[in-house]
Amino acid sequence: MKYPFLGFHPRQRHRLFWWALGLTVIAAVTLQVVDAALKTPAAPQGIVSFELAGSPAQAAAILQSWDARAQLHAAFSLGFDYLFMLAYASAIALAALWVSEGLAGWTGRLGVVMAWAMGLAGLADAAENALLWRILLNDAAESYPAWASRAATLKFGIIGLALLYVLAALLMRVFRKR
Repeated sequence: MKYPFLGFHPRQRHRLFWWALGLTVIAAVTLQVVDAALKTPAAPQGIVSFELAGSPAQAAAILQSWDARAQLHAAFSLGFDYLFMLAYASAIALAALWVSEGLAGWTGRLGVVMAWAMGLAGLADAAENALLWRILLNDAAESYPAWASRAATLKFGIIGLALLYVLAALLMRVFRKR
């Protein structure tokens, strides 16, 4: 099965990668600025602590540690994250496709698998954000923090594997040229 970006000419994919990477960096910087208001003893990693809370008690402790202004920052972060997830998922998927060009066998095919996996990471991120919204609005079932944490763990795992693939494939291409 071909990945949707494979319908583009490689030169177009490369340009699209740079645009997606630029948008990813801008969105990441914006989220880091917003996240500064979310760092408390109960949430030392800001929104990431909330994403990985895992239990109703931990999620409640984080929410109690945030004043009204911080909760607005959290709401903005969760909403803005939808743009970020589109940008980072596209950038990493395009990077995986780019570095897989010219690699034979399973190493080349793995780039397409990683590109598809980034779509799954984006979906996990979207589900996580929807659950966190419900928690933030105090309209949550007891299971929401656990499911949000699972979705976040899946997202971070896929992103880590995809970035590891990109780095390994890039190194393979560099050493192959020498």
